Amino acid sequence: MKKKMVVIGFGFMGAVHAKNILENERLELCAIIDNRDSIFEEIEKTGNHGELGLPIDRLKKVPVYKTLEECVSKEQPDAVSICVPLFLHYELTRKALEFGLDVLLEKPFCPTPEQCDELIALAKVKGRILMVAHCVRFSPAWQFLSECIRDKRYGELKLLNASRMSGEPAWGAWQDEKIKKTCGGSLFDLLIHDIDFVISCFGKPEGIELNLNVDEYWEFELKYHEQLAKVSIKGGFLHRHTTFTSEYVATFDKGSVRYSSLQPEFIYTGTDAGSEIIEVKGDGYANELDYFAGCIEAHKPPIKCLPEEARTAIDICRKIKVLCPET
Repeated sequence: MKKKMVVIGFGFMGAVHAKNILENERLELCAIIDNRDSIFEEIEKTGNHGELGLPIDRLKKVPVYKTLEECVSKEQPDAVSICVPLFLHYELTRKALEFGLDVLLEKPFCPTPEQCDELIALAKVKGRILMVAHCVRFSPAWQFLSECIRDKRYGELKLLNASRMSGEPAWGAWQDEKIKKTCGGSLFDLLIHDIDFVISCFGKPEGIELNLNVDEYWEFELKYHEQLAKVSIKGGFLHRHTTFTSEYVATFDKGSVRYSSLQPEFIYTGTDAGSEIIEVKGDGYANELDYFAGCIEAHKPPIKCLPEEARTAIDICRKIKVLCPET
């Protein structure tokens, strides 16, 4: 039997989650929760990935509620996907867990590590699944890099440079200046993807070095034991409507690996034996949703994406902010 799932917040990410729930054989999109009167207006034009290809006709058949309380009483869902501005994450996640629901919370986790800790503890008390949706962990191009690091097919990793840039968001809640100020800027909204990926490979860093900050653009290093690779991350928000790019360059003892979202179908490698182009297939958002579905079916914790690690990413972002107090 399919698990009944609700999407809370029908902006860019809510629409992406709703689409993937509809397309997942394990899940049923039983409701959408959004307090706006018109949730479909210009939804296809939102976000930084162009056309979303939403099944609008199917989505318009899904019941829409204003509150979680009303939805739970009428639909009796099994789980929720929370896709609202950051300042609402703690309260809505706490409420959903109190209702006995499994929770997929769109990144970033919560504004403070203390709030993250409270929710992690509450999920354990309630016996519910809590997973923070860090989709890069499930993106095929980044999964390939993670596998290369773990199985050492190109030897030991020596250097990882990740970059992620886009125009400052000009859609949804970002248009409200009061809400925009609560979202944490490009560190929490954008670069946290790369921070979390590094955590998934190496764990919590021993230190952080900030090399450059101009407005919402950042360059910094995550410091690990000298025997591990050098890790640098750069990027942030540029002028509005600037094309989104996500890239990595990884150098190993016996080869190098490169990827750019500007050519999302391919990964480029180079070794002493020559160069190779590896085709990339699959969708990170769909993979992430299916993994969460498996967790709630089996009632097992999301080992591939634990909330404790998402909490570490929040802590790192806050420490980087401290290194640059004027931000």
